[in-house]
Amino acid sequence: MTQSVYFMLMTIATVLVMLFQLRTLIQSTSADYYSNITQAVLKLTNPLVNIPLWARARMGSIWIAGFVVAFILSEVVWVLLNFVAMPIGLPLAVIAGAFLFTKSFGYLIIVLLLAQALCSWLPSTRNLSFYFGQLTQPIVAPVQRIIPPIGMIDISLMIVLIALYALNHLIYKVLAAVSQDLMILWAIV
Repeated sequence: MTQSVYFMLMTIATVLVMLFQLRTLIQSTSADYYSNITQAVLKLTNPLVNIPLWARARMGSIWIAGFVVAFILSEVVWVLLNFVAMPIGLPLAVIAGAFLFTKSFGYLIIVLLLAQALCSWLPSTRNLSFYFGQLTQPIVAPVQRIIPPIGMIDISLMIVLIALYALNHLIYKVLAAVSQDLMILWAIV
């Protein structure tokens, strides 16, 4: 498999996993149900999320059906890649699926935080900024309790972004200390 085909497949898989993770965020927060983004995500994800086996699955106030589908999808992608194009062994393929799920959620949060910040700067897109703020509120709120906004300036988004980048680097370093294979998997996922 060429590198460009691998990159394309991983990009598609990451976007699909992020779509189902976004579904979980939408369902678990007070995001505007009638927003065009919400409606599009719900319509795209309903066939797999509404399977009776996990449709009503919750952990506290978090509806986890989207996470369940995203995790299964990430595992299936890596197990298939293991058999079809990249024989790394089934245990490493399962670990790579978990890495894909974890990193995709981090990417999703980063994209939402950046979109929220960029939309807040433009007066015509303030409603989008508010919508993205609803989605990221459970993640940003603990930081805002420690460092409240100063007038119109809210540095909590930047602190969460820096924390996500630091966490990614920390995981990479820990995996490098544990196993070279795991470190490489974390880097390529």
